[in-house]
Amino acid sequence: MKRSTVGNSIKFLLKCFMVSLSFASISYAKPVSYEIPNNIDPSAKYFFFLHNYYVEQHGPNGDCKYYDILKTFTDKGFTVISEVRSNEIVPSQYAQKIVRQIKRLLDTGVPPEHITIAGHSKGGVISLCAASQLGNPKIGFIIMAGCEIKPLEHTYPDFTRVKGNFLSIYASSDSVANSCQNGFSKVIIGICYKEITVKSDKGHRLFFKPEDIWIEPVMTWINQRTNNEH
Repeated sequence: MKRSTVGNSIKFLLKCFMVSLSFASISYAKPVSYEIPNNIDPSAKYFFFLHNYYVEQHGPNGDCKYYDILKTFTDKGFTVISEVRSNEIVPSQYAQKIVRQIKRLLDTGVPPEHITIAGHSKGGVISLCAASQLGNPKIGFIIMAGCEIKPLEHTYPDFTRVKGNFLSIYASSDSVANSCQNGFSKVIIGICYKEITVKSDKGHRLFFKPEDIWIEPVMTWINQRTNNEH
């Protein structure tokens, strides 16, 4: 066999080997987990994210960039806890699972000020249900276009039982959701409440992607809340 032929054969085998290694590394790459950690760090800051009805129906890889949102808050230093829901869940029932997870954090020594529950649209309704079931005024809740949604009217909790430190945020052009003021006006004690109307023409889809127009005011509120409570 000629030397050139032998050389080409060796090069071909090396290329196949490198390609195999590349596929092996992809196959065995460990995916990011957004489950509640087995080992709870009391000093960490925990961010629960509850997605909208769109993801519930179409999955996390459609127009709503679910995983991009989770990565954004992970990159900002949070331990993010989230999962993809399906089968048209009932907000009050699903909220019970969130409540169990939060109580586990609290029982392990995580300060309530280190816990934030954020939800968009139907996820915001679930967040409100969790707030009514927990009854803890020190836990933070971010309601992203989650109030006054007509198709979900029957799923909202009794606002007189809702407690927590709340940020309500929604787009000025949103025709699906509206202000939380009506609901929160029924709360007598155990609530701190701020609302932001974002000037945007994206309507209810404002929170489909992690854009600065809403990420920045959310982070400002979280940082102010943390500073005020310590």
